[in-house]
Amino acid sequence: MTTRAVLDRVSEWVAAHREESITQWADWIRQPSVSSDGTGFPAATEHGADLVRRSGLTPEVIETGGRPLILGHSPDGPPGTPHVLIYGHYDVQPPGPLADWHTPPFEPDIRDGRMYGRGTGDNKGQHLAQLLGLRALHEVSGSLPCRVTVLLDGEEEIGSPFFGSFTEAHRELLAADVVIVTDGPKHASGRATIMGGARGVMKLELLIEGARRDVHSGNYTVPNPAWALNGLLASMATPDGTPLIEGFEEDVVGPTSSERSMMAAVPLDLPGLEKELGVRLPADYLERLMFHPTLTIRGLSSGFVGALANTIIPHRATVALDIRMVKNQRWDKVYRRVIDHIRAQGFTVLESPEDPLPDDLRGRAVRVVDRGGYDPAKTSLDLPISREIIAVIERAHRSEPAVLMPTAGGSVPIWAFTDILKLPTLLVPYANANNRQHSPNEHLRLDHLFQGARTTAQLLAELGQIASPS
Repeated sequence: MTTRAVLDRVSEWVAAHREESITQWADWIRQPSVSSDGTGFPAATEHGADLVRRSGLTPEVIETGGRPLILGHSPDGPPGTPHVLIYGHYDVQPPGPLADWHTPPFEPDIRDGRMYGRGTGDNKGQHLAQLLGLRALHEVSGSLPCRVTVLLDGEEEIGSPFFGSFTEAHRELLAADVVIVTDGPKHASGRATIMGGARGVMKLELLIEGARRDVHSGNYTVPNPAWALNGLLASMATPDGTPLIEGFEEDVVGPTSSERSMMAAVPLDLPGLEKELGVRLPADYLERLMFHPTLTIRGLSSGFVGALANTIIPHRATVALDIRMVKNQRWDKVYRRVIDHIRAQGFTVLESPEDPLPDDLRGRAVRVVDRGGYDPAKTSLDLPISREIIAVIERAHRSEPAVLMPTAGGSVPIWAFTDILKLPTLLVPYANANNRQHSPNEHLRLDHLFQGARTTAQLLAELGQIASPS
């Protein structure tokens, strides 16, 4: 059967299995898999392994020390064809404020041509599209056109703390020719989107503790850790969020001329985005997103507000930060820059949750409660394999030019592929741009799910016609 005939039959299969696929998707969303607190595990791992099995692959659950990884193997493909490694993740973010959801987060709901629920777009719908494409190829032609390995991460939403060591220990198993990551959003135009990399990420939680307990604000005069934390944060960034930490961008490399051309070709309706979000955005929005690190306060806690408001001096103040890093930065080095900055503000830093807090340091010490992260990574979109994949993806989208982005603004642990395994790695997202990942009312368009399944099948079918570079 010719490649064109196979793809025509794949399209027929996708249409014929539409309702079955939606039911399968809804069942997957209905199964919680919150890696941060373990909600839904280990049932989620079993469910994910079954989905891999139904796609025609042989599943293997790999224990890592945290939430397990799910690996899907296919038999060796036709001789001389490339080995394609497909990465996704089956864990999800916590639901967030339930009152902000129009329907319960783990009770999937279809409306307006979209499936709503936690994990629909990030990442269960996207890797399900990959698995549906694999199943379609198996069932219409009896085999895959090339060797395929599917890898589903169980801890991506908490920084994949064991992923690097797993990759180091399984080099031979993961010795592919190219890695395809289906995560993140497509461009707002709906056009196929291909990204050459992802920013790294570091999480950091800091605590300042004053008195041993909260005290009445009229009856006591004691150090207020909330004010101390407020002053520290003000020293770390300007009011618009521009980092002030010394050496924060010292290793950053700006865009190449080719990357500047790619950015210039990205359709960006900045006024429309400002209207949607209700805030002003910088004129160099894309360059900041792809080529500069960020320092974000993602959570603050001290004392009480609202119905719980109380006239107390809180004895603790906590901040959760995240830092997005760009190619050439290393998260451990950026962490040291942050710690050096805190010390320069006159604070003692306790780098362990277990370190004792002497009384003479109360209100003057910053405790690192939690930290972790991984490095950024990037593959050039000008490489021959990148150009081949771009061409196939465009053909799968009626030959409409793809939106090419040197790197994603978000983070995925692809450094393990690019830096440890030395593999070209591209992000090919299937989710609509406004899918609200990590937020209430997360969703994915149904047509994007099915287009994703067809795109996966076409990518593998056409790559199967290319001789493996290995």
